[in-house]
Amino acid sequence: MIIDSDDESVADTRKDEASEIDPGYLFEEEDPEVDPAHPYESVLRQIDIPLGSRVIELAVPRVLRESARSPLDPFPAVLNKFIVVSAVCADYSTRVVTLPLTPPHPTQTEMDAWGIQTFSISGGVAHEEVPRGVSITFTYQEGSQQNVSSDGRWDILVATHSAESSGLLVIHRSPIADDGTLFPEDIESRRHYLPAPAQSIAFNPSSYPAARHSTLLVSFHSGCVKVYSCFSTKPSKSSRRAAGAQSDYETSETEGKWLITLYPGFEQSQSSLARRKTITDAEWVLGGRAIMVLMADGDWGVWDVEGAGPGTAKGPLQRQSSVQGVSGGALTAFSVSGRILSFPSGGRSEGGAPAVEQRPKFAPMTPSTKRLREDTLLKGNATGSSTSSLRGGISVYQTNTSQDALPDESVLIRHGNQSATIPSLLTLWRSAVRATGTLDASNRCRVTPIQDIALMGEPLKVIGHIPAASRQSRSEDQTFDILVAAEHRLVVLAPKLTEPEAGPNPRASVTEPPTVEADQLRLRRGELDVDGMDRLLSGMAGSRSLRMGSPIKRTRVFT
Repeated sequence: MIIDSDDESVADTRKDEASEIDPGYLFEEEDPEVDPAHPYESVLRQIDIPLGSRVIELAVPRVLRESARSPLDPFPAVLNKFIVVSAVCADYSTRVVTLPLTPPHPTQTEMDAWGIQTFSISGGVAHEEVPRGVSITFTYQEGSQQNVSSDGRWDILVATHSAESSGLLVIHRSPIADDGTLFPEDIESRRHYLPAPAQSIAFNPSSYPAARHSTLLVSFHSGCVKVYSCFSTKPSKSSRRAAGAQSDYETSETEGKWLITLYPGFEQSQSSLARRKTITDAEWVLGGRAIMVLMADGDWGVWDVEGAGPGTAKGPLQRQSSVQGVSGGALTAFSVSGRILSFPSGGRSEGGAPAVEQRPKFAPMTPSTKRLREDTLLKGNATGSSTSSLRGGISVYQTNTSQDALPDESVLIRHGNQSATIPSLLTLWRSAVRATGTLDASNRCRVTPIQDIALMGEPLKVIGHIPAASRQSRSEDQTFDILVAAEHRLVVLAPKLTEPEAGPNPRASVTEPPTVEADQLRLRRGELDVDGMDRLLSGMAGSRSLRMGSPIKRTRVFT
């Protein structure tokens, strides 16, 4: 039995119209006043999203801010209204959470009214061990060439890895709607066994339609970094008969392939067995054209795999123009490198033991010690030392716009309990290339340590960039703040907020200091006030004392 009612249709129509109307609250357009006791941004809303299991790691897509990207570049429409987060949990599952960019009103306490959607993606392929890491990015599925009316769609790529067998990499691909909805029935999953358990993975930050947007960076503890292409291409039969033009290639979603392997240097050990340095973390830099790696001994370096950096030739990937032909290449040389030094803080070392104070020893002034003192004056007193730690991470944030030839990025490095920043990787790179003369080039390649972070004795877990809130009093160069995560607390390093300076008032009269001529003119007109008379009398008394002179000056004799 079907019941059709006009009243119900009218009610549904009104309900749909009401859902499109503004919920009844707006955000203030002006900046809120700054509290001198708390000169920092306030938290609008804190939201707890239960997933039913312990979260191992989170990942968000690396998207340029609106002022840094070109308006002509394709951009997923879902990111205009929603935040997309991927997570791997202790129950072996992979979740994707979408939540609106607009925070819910404080009066909305029910989670159903917040617009949060949680999806579990597996596609019939799941891990049999707890996943260790996750990465997410966006790709685009073009419409069919046979059906002109069919439009393309945006998909998400979610990659996870675990220590299953020798190491397992799982890649999921799922279409995502503009309202943040995923379609579980259309999820495609792929398994790929690794030669060893991976340390970390990261998708290329380039956006579609760049050929490198779907390449995955996989780092291993054993001392190598690999680049994996999720979507490889193969030539068709007609293209092999022809001249092999680039337009004759057809895209085929195969199992993917490894493009290149990157190796760091060897450790300095007294034994005869040489071993590669242990890798702590690796991340894309230079807009996805180069790779930065951090090693356990505190050394870091940048591989220019495409030859796009300052002062370098074309790299092994040939700027991705011949990505189909690159397979199994290797690279070891760094284009720019440096070291993270450990500075004593609070009298304790990383392990919590009291640090031993290094007292300077007396040395006679010989030519050798004199040269050492001159080097110290030129390069600074290097009181730090390099320590080994398997805990570390790299965070990259682009600071310039897409109109520049090369992306300039700020880099944050965490090595053990030490953290450092590179304000401009491109400037540091150029300084290292152009370093000539008597000064040591390594002096220009030092990073700046971040010290005096009060974590209340908790170990440093994560350091990264967060976009800065829009405020008139902030400088245009301050595009980000620094987020520091300890074991039980979050710390935001940001400049102290100040009230914007008031502009000059054109209507305000400019008061000039009165002069003797002006007072004499007012005296003749009979308009001189008491203050003016006081100034005239003071001036007369001063001139009289000058005319009288000093008896000492009158009796001075010059010979």
